[in-house]
Amino acid sequence: MQVDIAIVGGGIAGASAAYFLSKHGSVALIEREEHFGYHSSGRTAAQFTVGISADTMRRMAQASRGFLEAPPPGFAEGALLSPRGCLTVGRHENEARLTRLADRLAKAGARAQRLDRDEALALFPALRPEVFDLGVYEADAMDIDVDRLLQGYLRGARAAGARLVTAAGIEAIAKEDGRWRLAWPGGEIVAQTIVNAAGAWADEMAAMAGLRPIGNVPHRRTAFTFALQKEFDTRNWPHLGTAADDWYVKPEPGCLMGSLSDAVPVAPGDAYPEDIDIAQAIANIERDTRLHVGRPLSQWAGLRSFVQDREPVAGAHRDEASFFWLAGQGGCGILTSPAMGQAIAALVAGSPLPPLIAEHGVSEADLSPRRSGLA
Repeated sequence: MQVDIAIVGGGIAGASAAYFLSKHGSVALIEREEHFGYHSSGRTAAQFTVGISADTMRRMAQASRGFLEAPPPGFAEGALLSPRGCLTVGRHENEARLTRLADRLAKAGARAQRLDRDEALALFPALRPEVFDLGVYEADAMDIDVDRLLQGYLRGARAAGARLVTAAGIEAIAKEDGRWRLAWPGGEIVAQTIVNAAGAWADEMAAMAGLRPIGNVPHRRTAFTFALQKEFDTRNWPHLGTAADDWYVKPEPGCLMGSLSDAVPVAPGDAYPEDIDIAQAIANIERDTRLHVGRPLSQWAGLRSFVQDREPVAGAHRDEASFFWLAGQGGCGILTSPAMGQAIAALVAGSPLPPLIAEHGVSEADLSPRRSGLA
């Protein structure tokens, strides 16, 4: 099979790239697993927020809101976003951190509400009032229907002629006669350009192609679900996290999701939860709330990948103009996927970044793998 562009990695980043790039040429989206979105994209709290501390990441989230709120006709059967809200609580000693959060939200055009203890309790009645003093509420935060978003990208890419390939664990990448040959057991693709959207495996894909890595490090995050309690109606509760970033809880249909908010550097691989992380998260949640977790209903782990400056990367490798990075989204890949997909499509096509991205203050240099401090 020969295509113009081979995209390696079928998570949300690769799927969004395929959706936007398929308008510019022939595309193949290659995924090592049996299903798209198997790894990090399928193991996420799926929250849209602009309370992100990394500047470029936050701006890419802002630039993505319009697409998520009003996707193109026929993209999805139903809304991609649903109201949730995001509450962050802390003690008086956390006030400076909460103030910075409120300032970030306000600058991003979100409604940032400073709350006292009683106002926070009204939003999340299970909080222990003696533990927290104040909070910040992002009323515009939303839940994202990840499967609906992922399937919309895949369906749109396929309709535009993209080839979607699963169960293709690439074992060799080589450039021959000016084109890339990507091979796996039982198959291969030849492409003019590679987009490396392999998530935790992005550096491994570069090394396989004989190129320098970018310093993309996967970090494990553990999560679990637990049963509802009869005394609480959680349907309208917000996503709740702490200024200390030592746990979060998010309402889900028929249960609650909890996490330690951990980010443990690990080697790329299929992530599994650690019992000690689950136990610590449960202890922290039960310490600070009146929720009783008990035995989790389910538990899992996912990988969030970061480069050194914790900002996203999109652009050509510094040593090879036909090898593009789409990496380092650090847990924000889903909510930034519309803007990141449009950005990589423009960069591969040799075009300026779309006006909406530029209007939010993001330049090609901000996303570039050639920026200072990266490999």
